[in-house]
Order: sequence, then structure tokens, then C-alpha cells
Amino acid sequence: MLTINIDNPELEQSIENLYGKEKQNVAQAFIDFIHHQKIKKDVGISIKQLDAGEGIPIDDVFSKISAK
Repeated sequence: MLTINIDNPELEQSIENLYGKEKQNVAQAFIDFIHHQKIKKDVGISIKQLDAGEGIPIDDVFSKISAK
């Protein structure tokens, strides 16, 4: 289990104003944030791969999906 301490009264107040004092609400918001960050990172990697010519032709993708 990971524990995060916030040592910034302004940030702590902002979090409390947005999500209340319920720890579960804050935890869910943090989980959502981490998921969004991962998606943004994955999209960034995909764009770099496409720019480098490492993409798979769309016809190949659909053929492989259809085969499954």
C-alpha cells in the first residue's frame, strides 16, 4: 500500500473543497488522475512510433481482429 502525505495547506484545502473530507473520494480522484496520465503517456509513445514509421497498416489490424 502506498501512502501519500500532503505538506501544503493550500493544496490540502483545495483537495478538500473539491472532494470533501471523505478519503475514498480523494483516493478515487487520484486513481482517475493516474489512469489519465497513463493514457496520455501511451498515446505519446504511439505517436512517436507512428512518426518513426513503426505503425501497422490498418488493413493488417482489421484482418487480425477479424481472424480472432
